[in-house]
This record gives sequence, C-alpha cells and structure tokens, in this order.
Amino acid sequence: MNFSLQDDACGHADYPEELSILFIGKELFYSNQTLRSVQTEFGVRAERLDGLDDLPVGSEKPGSTERIVVVDQMMLEDLLARPSDYARLAENGCLAFAYRKKSPARILFERWDRVRFGNIGYLPMNVAPDVWRAILRLLMHEELHLPCFLADIMAATPSAPDEPIEKQPATRTRSPEKLLQYAKLTRREKQVLRLVSRGKSNKAIASKLGITEHTVKLHMHNVAGKIGVSNRTEAAHFYFEVAPNEARSAPVG
Repeated sequence: MNFSLQDDACGHADYPEELSILFIGKELFYSNQTLRSVQTEFGVRAERLDGLDDLPVGSEKPGSTERIVVVDQMMLEDLLARPSDYARLAENGCLAFAYRKKSPARILFERWDRVRFGNIGYLPMNVAPDVWRAILRLLMHEELHLPCFLADIMAATPSAPDEPIEKQPATRTRSPEKLLQYAKLTRREKQVLRLVSRGKSNKAIASKLGITEHTVKLHMHNVAGKIGVSNRTEAAHFYFEVAPNEARSAPVG
C-alpha cells in the first residue's frame, strides 16, 4: 500500500519537490493522520509504503531530490538482508531506523556496515511528540540522532582501520577535538569538504553532487562554522589533518 496526501479525500496540497519523507512500515505504525501531521508541520511531502517491494518501478533510483527514508523496526530483517537497496533509496538524503524497543536498534547498530552503506539515524517512536518531531527535523538536515544506549556501545568497541574517520584513533594531527568537529558534519558536508580539499570549484562540486552552487556555498558556510576555519584553504588543511589517507585517495565517485 502506498499513501500520500494526494490519495486522501481531504484535498490536494503542493509541497517542495526537493525533499520528501518516505516511511516504510505498516499503517498501524504510520497512520494517515501521522503523515498529514508531518506534512503540515514540516511542509514536505510524506508517503508510506508497506515494504520496499511496493515502490513504483523506477522510483527506487536516486534522483535530484533529497529523500528521508524511515524504516520501521518490523522491517529489520529485510533492512539487513538488502542494505544496499535501502541505502540507494536514501542516497540523496539519509536513512533512519524507527524503533519502539532497544533490542532491534541494538541489533541493527551492531550489524549495519557503516563503511559500505553509510551512517544510519535512529528515530525513537515511544517518546513525547515534540521530541519525535525534533529528531525528525534533525534528519531533514542530515543530522543523524544516535541514542545514548547505542553511543555507549560504540565507546566500548575498539576501532578498526576501515571505520569512519570520526571513529578512528586520534593522532598527532588528528586530535580528539578535530575528530569531534568532523563528526558534527553531515554526510553531504563531508562530501563537499572532501571535494574542496581536492581544489574543486563550487561549480564542479555542484555538478559532481547534483546540487546547486548556492547549496554548495551554504554547505561550506556550515562546514567552516563547525570546524572553525575562515576559508577554503584552511578547510582543506583541516581535512588533510583528520583524513590524510582519504584526502590522497581516488576522487569521490
């Protein structure tokens, strides 16, 4: 089953095409009323599918718009069975896991390959409505929420060489402070910073990532504020310090 506001008898509404939220799970957990409230609160298109196989043909391919994909905990086995399909669906946005119990979230956190499929956010469903909306708003800005009980697991787990940069051990140039600053960047901001470190212009970055030059400038403004630099040269130096191997590897694909 596929539901969006346009399917509802209460009328039609126009929402910006550059962002949408797709909930994957049963209507029991994402009612039509919930979707309408999300659309009203955030001014974006909200849809729901029973499962990934209900996607219209062609819509599983990443497009020019950003899509927030929220997967219900009942879909955990399917999410772990074909992670690349879910990651591709959220390629231009972000992927989040909605949970009501800690155990499914813990299983996903321990088994999800963040190196291959990117980071995943967590959306608790048993919290106050204003807290739920606040976390959903973070997702819309590609700020992925990690609950404390999962952060504790991460802190107790030894790092591996292929882990994300922000989880790798500190070094002389890669100080804990710089790793913390880097961890605050969104996935898109990290992509922009990496391309800036390669000397790419805003126009080239925009073309590479499928976004506008204005959006590139906004991302760089946010990057500069988060890592404490004042220009692109300093930003590039920062990236070479925290990610020397990444900075010298092949260009972003």
